[in-house]
Amino acid sequence: MLALRLPGGTMGMPGPMAFPLLLGLSLLALSILLYAQSRPSPQFRYSHIFPKGEVLKVLFVLGAFFLSLLVFERIGFVISTFALLALLFRGIGGKTMVRSILYGLIISLAAYLSFYYLLAVRLPKGVLNF
Repeated sequence: MLALRLPGGTMGMPGPMAFPLLLGLSLLALSILLYAQSRPSPQFRYSHIFPKGEVLKVLFVLGAFFLSLLVFERIGFVISTFALLALLFRGIGGKTMVRSILYGLIISLAAYLSFYYLLAVRLPKGVLNF
């Protein structure tokens, strides 16, 4: 709905509102179509969506993302993303501590460098001033 705040333009010369609005309407139509086609059968029970052990994993992931959201501005992108990924690799992925730390470090630094140099996006520096 934020696309409606952009200038509309004309039919011959569409403005910045045209693409986000058409994309949003297309996604809405496809979502409604997908929902209409995917009604569960009468035998379907919602208790089978998450097996018993999986509920704790879902809560772990939600908690890790929430914690990362809380500290993102204070400690910066690199540290918060590294900590989030290392936690997820260790807790959900079942990786060893060394691999979790290594994968988290590689991915967070690659993401930071991509955002900083390729996309010219300034991310929160936090305590590292990095």
